Amino acid sequence: MIHRILSVIMFVTLLILLSCNGDKPDTEAIEYILPDSGISIEGAWARPGRANGVTAVYLHVLNGSAKTDTLISLSSPAAGLTELHETFERGEGMMGMREAEEPWFPGRSIVAMQPGGLHIMLMQLRTELLEGDQVEVNLNFAIAGEVTVTAPVREPVSR
Repeated sequence: MIHRILSVIMFVTLLILLSCNGDKPDTEAIEYILPDSGISIEGAWARPGRANGVTAVYLHVLNGSAKTDTLISLSSPAAGLTELHETFERGEGMMGMREAEEPWFPGRSIVAMQPGGLHIMLMQLRTELLEGDQVEVNLNFAIAGEVTVTAPVREPVSR
């Protein structure tokens, strides 16, 4: 019984270490100031990734408007497929990832996209992304329209 529990713990640990969301949140105690109106993006960064592979982009969406805005599409010239994903608990201590069902951003709020939570997945990478590179992501909101962000590629900060 103990061997089985240890095997499960080791398997879950391995999955966490290999997943793009396995780190503790990589955010510092930064206080962002909401814009007077509309959407702004702060603190963007992306993980390195192999050509034809996947990586994740993390950032903060600041909605200064009084209205909730909805993300209607994502794209990146660096990837063949770009999606908004969320991490969820699958049960029995297992975590999983899935496409986010409700990509909305409440008015007068800050939504953090960070490891272990909401994040942007870049799949089918067209080229290798190395630390020091930059990757462009286009976020298209229902109200705010298109917002383009350039995220530096770097390794997560160890805690």
